[in-house]
Amino acid sequence: MDDVKLDNKRVLVRVDFNSPMDPSGNILDDKRIKSHLDTLRALEDCRVVLMAHQSRAGKKDYTTMEAHARSATRLLRRDVTYVDDIFGSHAQKAIKSLIPGEVLLLENTRFYAEENMNRTPADHAKSHMVKKLAPLFDLFINDAFAVSHRSHCSVVGFTEVLPSIAGLLMDREITALDRGLKGDEHPAVYSLGGTKVDDSIKVIEHVLQRGGADKILTSGVVATVFMMAAGIDVGEANRKFVEDQEYLEQIPLATRLLADYPDKISIPLDVALNKDGKRVEVSVTAIPKDLPIADIGLETIVDYSKELKDARITVMNGPAGVFEQDKFRLGTSELLKAAAESGYSIAGGGHSVAAIDQLGLESKFSHVSMGGGASITYLSGEPLPGIEALKSSARRMRKA
Repeated sequence: MDDVKLDNKRVLVRVDFNSPMDPSGNILDDKRIKSHLDTLRALEDCRVVLMAHQSRAGKKDYTTMEAHARSATRLLRRDVTYVDDIFGSHAQKAIKSLIPGEVLLLENTRFYAEENMNRTPADHAKSHMVKKLAPLFDLFINDAFAVSHRSHCSVVGFTEVLPSIAGLLMDREITALDRGLKGDEHPAVYSLGGTKVDDSIKVIEHVLQRGGADKILTSGVVATVFMMAAGIDVGEANRKFVEDQEYLEQIPLATRLLADYPDKISIPLDVALNKDGKRVEVSVTAIPKDLPIADIGLETIVDYSKELKDARITVMNGPAGVFEQDKFRLGTSELLKAAAESGYSIAGGGHSVAAIDQLGLESKFSHVSMGGGASITYLSGEPLPGIEALKSSARRMRKA
């Protein structure tokens, strides 16, 4: 945003206001709306129109943006006017009548079917949404890192036809995640847990190939797969869970990574099992066939915590166990507390962010990513369409 003159511009901003909502349509957590405040405050002399989505078709919280406008009004301390239209005559009239300092929030972009199609920026630029709205603006800002892993119309379509830049939140997300990826600071420790094994394995492969991590600490279902890859008998209950999640095909990949990087990837020494709701800790060499793994054990917690505390940089993604249950929260909470004491701490993923909230640790982390799926895609080295579209726009602007 420092690269362009903003005063009095007509600005279209893609934000991510997608929030947890109760059945009555009230927003339960306004963190994502809050995350855009710096960008919106920097545009206080502009005519500002916001595009956002809430949930997706078929979900109970797939609803209008009316509550989000109320929440943004309260947080920004300026009126954010909700318009129940995306690009029709009602929306166009409201946009044309804006004066500097005013802010509009358009209707849920996903109410428009073409929004959700994964098309190229050039194809999206031909859509009704872009053709109707683009002539009304001087500038497009993408501040929605969390949806930039999707090649959706409101994310990439306007970059073809309007000067386009990254917002302050987008800039912060990229800068922080790049610091985790670069491998300039050592030791760099990644803690990867949760259930998304395929995503975590992509991250592990990418960061180890580029020398961005000195140690990978595995937990959750990620650890179960790596234990199986190491030849450990995890018991029939856990093997069946991995099979049901369709992660058996990840075992050969994990086996190869353990062979290629034998000193870099840590698997648990012990685990906590769920025995009729009670926490039972056993060595990984003594896992019974019928009990599910629900957390890492105390010996592993101590070992992993020391690695995290001593690190110059830490990247956390995914819980260490079933942290929603009190008996199996210990691993997740202790690892997060340890990471918060490292030199520079980054956390991403919905469950990790929820756990950080519950523990009141947000202020102690250097960066808590709002990105969810986008942050793990970025860490795995895959290009994000929203960011690539901004790069292409910047190249065109420089040539012009």
